[in-house]
Amino acid sequence: METARRCWRWLVARAPAAARGARAGGRRGGGAADGPAADRFRGGMGRVARWVGLSGWRAGLAVTATAAGALLVVAALAGGRGGGRRLMPGPGGTMPQIIGFYENGWSSIFRSSFSSVRAHANVIDTVLAFWYSVDGSGTLQAHQPNASVTQWVKQHGMRMGVLVNNVGGGSGNNAGMLTDPTARTAAVRAIRNLVQADGYQEVNIDFEMLNPSARGGMVSFMQQLRTALPTSVSLSASVFPKIGVPASLNGAYDYTQLAKYVNYLVIMLYDNHSSGGPSGPVSPWPWVVQNMNWFLHTAKIPASKLVLAAGVYGYDWPAGSTTAAELPLTAINSLAKSTGATVHVDAASKNPYFRYTAADGTAHVVWFQNKETVVQRLQLAQKLHLHGVAIWALGEETPAVWSGIVETWGTK
Repeated sequence: METARRCWRWLVARAPAAARGARAGGRRGGGAADGPAADRFRGGMGRVARWVGLSGWRAGLAVTATAAGALLVVAALAGGRGGGRRLMPGPGGTMPQIIGFYENGWSSIFRSSFSSVRAHANVIDTVLAFWYSVDGSGTLQAHQPNASVTQWVKQHGMRMGVLVNNVGGGSGNNAGMLTDPTARTAAVRAIRNLVQADGYQEVNIDFEMLNPSARGGMVSFMQQLRTALPTSVSLSASVFPKIGVPASLNGAYDYTQLAKYVNYLVIMLYDNHSSGGPSGPVSPWPWVVQNMNWFLHTAKIPASKLVLAAGVYGYDWPAGSTTAAELPLTAINSLAKSTGATVHVDAASKNPYFRYTAADGTAHVVWFQNKETVVQRLQLAQKLHLHGVAIWALGEETPAVWSGIVETWGTK
């Protein structure tokens, strides 16, 4: 499945600044190879990178006999615009989370996420900034972390966390910090020191393209990291889906064991098709549902520990090519408008697409994710009582996406 491709893109997004300049492929793939997004999801498994559900809608809102009690219940259920995040029946009593992945911006098209964070602080619960990578020796690499962003996020009522991906480094072994106990301990210590020094409230581990032989080391790493971090700091992990992804890409994830040490797993259900493979839907709806059912009913991971990832981007394939240009939703909408293309929705995948002819006469097809696909995932998360939904990536979305979120879930 093209999920691998997503991994490649993730890789690119998380690669050091120099490498990211070549980014062309997988969305959040991240780690096995240092290189552009185009590399990230070689083999056609692209972007591997958020959402919420009913992570714990307050259960059993009792309608009391008093008028005041009735009014409170009505207000809670109203949610929506101006009414606060909706309260839905569900276990745990906690509110669902909107998590946003943050990038500094690496081109005139893929811009900084900061403007989106500022505009939607009343909706976003947690910001996870891609500012760090750990190499095969366990050394932590910084990618222009911004203290002013951290301060702003905290001051405006959101949790501030960082995403740490994996890169090969000089050895080319992107799993070195997992398979070598000394390197693993060094990586854990470096992340702990980073959190203590900069006051991050969450760490998201996004290790991708790992050899399946790193499976035990990945669990040990997460266990060590959970022990090393303060209990007040949340720990999460972004992982490839189980169904429709080859073992060469997801074999290093012991999902059940990993779930023991994290607050939640982000299931990166996008890049089913991406650059490196044939054109097709980026995140087919049946594939999303099948995977979430597997995590809940086969792996038996509690819904409160699952976050469904939702993308706001897509790919532009020239006819007959397996090399696609990744584009944010903002650019995709502009492309459709400028070419006079008609957007269609594929009945089987429920994903939008359109065709156009470029100036050189080449036919193109663009598959993408938009407001409707994000709302689908919000509704599924709500139905399944998931912890939340995570968006890759802030700043790539259109205003309509936020309208859909507020209409579906309300504000905080």
